[in-house]
Amino acid sequence: MKLYKKLQENGRFFESFKNKNLRKTLFVTLVLCMVIIVMVWCIQTYGQSKTGAGCSYLDPPIIDILAFIAAIFLIIEGFWRILEHPNVSLSRQASRIVRIMLGCAITTIHVLQVMHK
Repeated sequence: MKLYKKLQENGRFFESFKNKNLRKTLFVTLVLCMVIIVMVWCIQTYGQSKTGAGCSYLDPPIIDILAFIAAIFLIIEGFWRILEHPNVSLSRQASRIVRIMLGCAITTIHVLQVMHK
């Protein structure tokens, strides 16, 4: 609710993107997320290529569902906090960026596992 009220006070939503700290934070976040997604994808596909044809993931589907829910929470909450505090410097946003990166990594791993099943 705070974010919505703050955005209403500032006018329109996209006007908040004029903030240099916010743009830098979002850019770094997106770049690092793309790097982590590619890195996890490479590691996961390399690991899958080394296993035998009869191997499969043993975790039940509920684990994938719970992992997706947790990952979506991390991603949304991280972006929400970044947008809630647009004037904060990049170094103070680091923990939020790490949360988003973890969410992206978890999502990537479980998407690849679902595709493998």
